Amino acid sequence: LYVRLVKAIYGCVQSALLWYKLFYGTLQKMGFVINPYDPCIANCLIDGKQCTIAWYVDDMKISHVDPAVVNSIIDKLEKRFDKMTVTRGKEHVFLGMNIRYIEKRTAVVTMKQYLQEALDECGMDITREAATPARKTLFEVDTGSKPLAQDDAERFHLIVAKLLYVAIRARMDLLLANGFLYTRVSKSTEQD
Repeated sequence: LYVRLVKAIYGCVQSALLWYKLFYGTLQKMGFVINPYDPCIANCLIDGKQCTIAWYVDDMKISHVDPAVVNSIIDKLEKRFDKMTVTRGKEHVFLGMNIRYIEKRTAVVTMKQYLQEALDECGMDITREAATPARKTLFEVDTGSKPLAQDDAERFHLIVAKLLYVAIRARMDLLLANGFLYTRVSKSTEQD
């Protein structure tokens, strides 16, 4: 059965690309230039100051020294794409990251809620703190350990992926242990 779509449908691979092209094209018409190192960052000089938009699908963060410029950008985007939910101030949640601006040129990024969700999903009773996210025996693989059941293996994979997301953005101390566990997702065992 073959189907030809006349509109982009959420979840289709081509839909994501169509949305990107539409959003990028809109920003381009507004004078923004895509960052050559990150295709989801756009910059534009407005009133002699840099305006930056960072986005992931339809979540975005707009920054400029003048709040009126931010309001103007929001108005233009809402005319093109519909009403947006807007938050202002020194604290924001963006892609699971809690961003808090504490002083000029300084921000604190935490992901405690996202981490808590991963811990809750794992179903383990974790009631103590540890100095490091890994045991001393991290790289020792017990070949006699039983493979995880299909449901547990899928949950293990999901949690390791969530922790990798956190590690890259806010908790780099998790990278070593999580990187090793990611090599284990296709053959995860009770030891993992």
